[in-house]
Amino acid sequence: MRGVDTEILEIKLAGGWRGLAVVRAGSSGQFSKSGWEKLLAWPEKLLEESQQTLNSNGNNMVKIRNLNVDGVDVKAVLKQRRRRWGIREAFRSLGEAQAIRNFATAIRMKQYGLPVAAPLAAVYHRIFFLCDRSIYISEYVNGTNLYDFLRNMQKNGIERYRIMQELSEQMSDIFANLHKNNLWHRDAKASNFVVSRNSDGENRITITDVDGIKPYISRSAERQMQGLWQLAASVIALPGITRTDYLRTFEKYCDKVGIDSEEREGIFRRLVRKTQAKYHLKQAKQGR
Repeated sequence: MRGVDTEILEIKLAGGWRGLAVVRAGSSGQFSKSGWEKLLAWPEKLLEESQQTLNSNGNNMVKIRNLNVDGVDVKAVLKQRRRRWGIREAFRSLGEAQAIRNFATAIRMKQYGLPVAAPLAAVYHRIFFLCDRSIYISEYVNGTNLYDFLRNMQKNGIERYRIMQELSEQMSDIFANLHKNNLWHRDAKASNFVVSRNSDGENRITITDVDGIKPYISRSAERQMQGLWQLAASVIALPGITRTDYLRTFEKYCDKVGIDSEEREGIFRRLVRKTQAKYHLKQAKQGR
């Protein structure tokens, strides 16, 4: 299977594991099928030998690990999902593995020119017809998650204004590009984006978690705007973030997707209400 500057092959591993791996990925490098099969011979061992755990909450685990495929060193993020017990989860396990869905989503996003962490491989294991484990592997993006970046940024001045303009432009681009390609982000919190600095000294935003990227079933206005208010709700508590920052990103987004100026005021008011409701609900759940 081929994408934009990408070639993907199916791999078969010991113990009933199966999956997909990138064997040619543009600037990321070129790998062989045998190289991946050797590295992933026992997928869960990679998690045991990882250097750092980013998240671990029972059924899901996210770790960082340095991989070597055919002599090429790649710093990678490994995300494991185990099946929960229950009827609903059993039905889901009959379908495509979460890791394979994430892999396909990331490939699709790269084809559309969206800034996403490069997908490398996805493997899964089934017991009879049920997928009980899967692992998605993507390239590690060196940087700071957007929430921490905004929290630590200076609160005023010309440089702050320049950076906020830069980030607003990119976030509006991301949401507009998703929408134009029939995708939406149902978990667009700031911690799912990473800010890194490129060789020109510019701050660049990358999507690092694709679990929440879904195709539209119906193109509703609520889903179209969900990413905007979820992102706003995730940073509303930061003292340096203002209503002007929200409005700037919203206006840029509207320009890119062609929303008429007469409609914008009403839409923005609804987004503010949803942002506040989301934030207060989170505070209530945390018992604050």
